[in-house]
Amino acid sequence: MAFCDYDKVLLFGDSITEQSFEQTRGFASGAALSDAYRRKLEVLNRGFSGYNTAHALHVLPQIIPPPTDTCRIRLVILFFGANDAVLPGQLQHVSVSNYRRNLHTILTHPLLLAHNPKFILITPPAMCEYTAEECDRAKGKPITQRQQANTKLYVDAALSVGEELKIPTINLWKAWTESHAMGKEYPGSRELPRNQNFLTLLRDGLHFNPQG
Repeated sequence: MAFCDYDKVLLFGDSITEQSFEQTRGFASGAALSDAYRRKLEVLNRGFSGYNTAHALHVLPQIIPPPTDTCRIRLVILFFGANDAVLPGQLQHVSVSNYRRNLHTILTHPLLLAHNPKFILITPPAMCEYTAEECDRAKGKPITQRQQANTKLYVDAALSVGEELKIPTINLWKAWTESHAMGKEYPGSRELPRNQNFLTLLRDGLHFNPQG
């Protein structure tokens, strides 16, 4: 029997994507997707811890192979923004305007378009200032790295890019606030009391629990 390579699903994102196959805590979305497509499509995990959209553009040529007659990328799931949205002055920070521009450049990049894939864009998730600050202090970081209201600016930017390019976009922020925060706009903000229901989604204020 001749060797048969499978068409691909590309998961391209930051540490949230990188950890999407980790099963020590229970359900893992990347592993579940791989299981759903077994014997049909190969799911590639190209999540890079600490990366923002500027890093993504730099590494993209190194991770996208040219299509062949027998194998191409059928679906790209793009999930960046959690690191872009750190507050100004932090190394990972990318301005909202540059974040929007970078997303647009990635989603229209010739190396990806050569595969003629479908795209799904995911907005940055809501985060928890309480837990994130506690984890940052435990790591010796003396100042606040993230704020919920600032992250929301990047959510809106991702939605605008998806609308402009007519790409299906998962509004993870809205899904979480509606399901676990009674529709409050900034769950996890220090301006609101701790929401224990919302906290079940995140293990450190940023990265997902199985419930997330």
